[in-house]
Amino acid sequence: MRITNIEKGKGRRYKVYVDGLYWASLDPEVIVDSSLKEDLECSEEFLEEIKYRADVRRAKERALYLLEYRDHSRKELIDKLKKDVDEEIAASTADKMEEFGFLDDGRYAEKLARDLLTRKRLGRRRAFYELQRKGIERELAERVLDEAEVDPADQLGELIAKKYARYLGDEKGRKKVISALLRLGHNYEDVKRALQQYEEFEENEQWL
Repeated sequence: MRITNIEKGKGRRYKVYVDGLYWASLDPEVIVDSSLKEDLECSEEFLEEIKYRADVRRAKERALYLLEYRDHSRKELIDKLKKDVDEEIAASTADKMEEFGFLDDGRYAEKLARDLLTRKRLGRRRAFYELQRKGIERELAERVLDEAEVDPADQLGELIAKKYARYLGDEKGRKKVISALLRLGHNYEDVKRALQQYEEFEENEQWL
């Protein structure tokens, strides 16, 4: 087998051709470190080793870029890396990110749980679903939700006052509000209680 051409590709990468056929797109550092050049005779094993090292490098750079932008769960990171490299390399890259503290499911789960409960004001059921959808294991999801210690009454009171109060003028609107709050993962009994408290408060305000 022979390297027949190396030409500039997109971005920083170079296209490498073997026996006249496109073989791989590599970073210039990989090409230099591997001493690749046109007319070089090489074995299939040699080329596969180069491609493996290139994929490892690509996965590491991609992982660092993604984690610099925002935190990810381990599963989320691996799923994104698998778009460019095989699962084994994606998983070993995630291992490295965990080893050096760039990837931490516990830290990620805590931040996500706070965001879901306090900013989006989701109920526990919906927040638990979102955590699992991001790849957080059941036990960890349960723990971070327990530790968040968010009062559903406070969540619902703020939601009703800021977003849903204008719909409470008739029974149809009230049912619409209940449905919306249930979709956010709140317990039916909590929703009924919060609506009753809000309506009683509004009624008392009108009499002042």
